[in-house]
Amino acid sequence: MTTEHPDPGGGSVVCRCCGSKRVTLRGRRHSRFLGRDFDFWHCPDCDFMFVEPFSGYAIYDDAYYKGLGPDPYVDYESEYRNHRATDRMLEFDDLWRLATGFITDNIPEGPVEWLDFGCGAGGLLKYLSNKGEFRSGERTWPIRLTGHDVGSYADMLGNDGFRILGLDDLAAEPDARYDVISMIEVVEHIEFPDPVFALVARLLKPGGLLLVTTGNITSLVAAWKGLDYGYIMPEVHVSYFTPRALCIIYARHGLVPVRFRYDGAVRFKVVKTLRTPGRQRLARMAMRIPLVVRAIDGLFGTSRMPCATKPRQGRGLPPAGN
Repeated sequence: MTTEHPDPGGGSVVCRCCGSKRVTLRGRRHSRFLGRDFDFWHCPDCDFMFVEPFSGYAIYDDAYYKGLGPDPYVDYESEYRNHRATDRMLEFDDLWRLATGFITDNIPEGPVEWLDFGCGAGGLLKYLSNKGEFRSGERTWPIRLTGHDVGSYADMLGNDGFRILGLDDLAAEPDARYDVISMIEVVEHIEFPDPVFALVARLLKPGGLLLVTTGNITSLVAAWKGLDYGYIMPEVHVSYFTPRALCIIYARHGLVPVRFRYDGAVRFKVVKTLRTPGRQRLARMAMRIPLVVRAIDGLFGTSRMPCATKPRQGRGLPPAGN
């Protein structure tokens, strides 16, 4: 990253995650899409980096969801029409593997209640709906699904029969409602992440699993590229986390880190950024070699970003997944 400078406003900028005034300016980046500059601030107290000014949620319009906004890799339309035909199946299979291992090691009492926070075009909800249940030996646990998002695709998913809640309805849900809560590439879009983590921590059952994926800005690639790193999109990626930042915010809300070794999620991150079919085919062939996937994982630090669980009172922590 660039050279740090203290807040020139004498404390006018505060951390959007923990409220600390001890923030430092990491650098500035110009947005061609919006034609303006964005400042990047870092908080040493919670290791969180954020963007000023916040460009607002109106940027998430239909053009954005078609890949015509600042993030060209977004393609909600294809995912909504047929999620099975997209490369996100690599990620979905990985999340299913991790959740299955966790659930069968931490047996739920009844059906598995799963909330997909930031469900987007509903690919993961549809994937889980097709799975229908978790299995371990002769035992099965049916899955009951809830999604949260806003916008036209959330409305369509509600019309398709999925239980989709707005933020007010979600906030009215009872404590400890969900066994699994997924936040897949969501938290980087949230202006003030702490209240969101407080909400999902309240909604998570003791012994439940919080699945979080987001970019690692202390990865080798991020350190090499600095603010030129492709993941840095200040128009829409407004909150940036490190493994330490996630651990700090988890602890603040009574959650404990759980680390997983990702595989399909790593493959998906590579394939989605390659724009030509030829390059995608070569990448898929190369990533059939496990050592290649591990090397890419090491470069981008995907598996270093912890998920979380809520401990059961009076019991030891559940085992971390593989």
